[in-house]
Amino acid sequence: MSIYAIGDIQGCYEELRRLLEKIEFDESKDQLWLTGDLVNRGPKSLEVLNYLYSIDQSIITVLGNHDLHLIALALSDNKIKSTDESLKPILESKDKINLIEWLRSKPLIHFDQKLNTVLVHAGIHPNWSIKESLQYSNEMSSIIKGQEGPNFFKNMYTNTPNKWINQVNRIDRSNFIINAFTRMRFMSKDIELDFNEKGSPIDSTSNLLPWFSHPNRKTIESLIVFGHWSALNYYHDQNIVCLDGGCVWGGDLIAINIMHPEIAIKA
Repeated sequence: MSIYAIGDIQGCYEELRRLLEKIEFDESKDQLWLTGDLVNRGPKSLEVLNYLYSIDQSIITVLGNHDLHLIALALSDNKIKSTDESLKPILESKDKINLIEWLRSKPLIHFDQKLNTVLVHAGIHPNWSIKESLQYSNEMSSIIKGQEGPNFFKNMYTNTPNKWINQVNRIDRSNFIINAFTRMRFMSKDIELDFNEKGSPIDSTSNLLPWFSHPNRKTIESLIVFGHWSALNYYHDQNIVCLDGGCVWGGDLIAINIMHPEIAIKA
């Protein structure tokens, strides 16, 4: 059995199928890890979800911010905005309920203890250990899947608080955990999240740090596979692998074999 990880698909169904052919993915014996953002902006979000739903036994996916946005739309009575047109086929599909509930069942992070490898959409907060991160992911999953879900999603769209304080009110705590796992890129030296800077840290001249470069990061000993950062593209440095090739923007869909993260496979 081989384990492959693929970056943000965002509705790029044709590219996904080409990449799976390229890596010779066998759903009967291989496993596919997905960094989230399965949908939105790309032309075939419904096809992506339908396909992944059909091979659920062979995949592990985490939730990205665009997946959460789809769930939020599905649980609300709000009209679809022009920016959400790519999600309309899902929201009008006869399979909408099954697909949305399938997404709601997915975690924010996945940890394979044997491989000492984490799968997450955006990253792991430097102050959080793997054990703590799993706890926070489980905490949020119970909200996303439960009766609190609709109310949570109404309050999800915020950049505050931008600094982790363990004992905060429930809404602030939930929003910070979601933002760290699904939207985080840069932060200040005193670990305040910055949501304005989205460029590549390789070219950056600011005083901000990418989350994975912060001193004393607790997860330094584990391999972390993530997406979300198209300006970073494929990036492999020690125990960090970014797989967001910006496919939806005309870039590549990127895969790795988990056992060989130093080799990027693109379609």
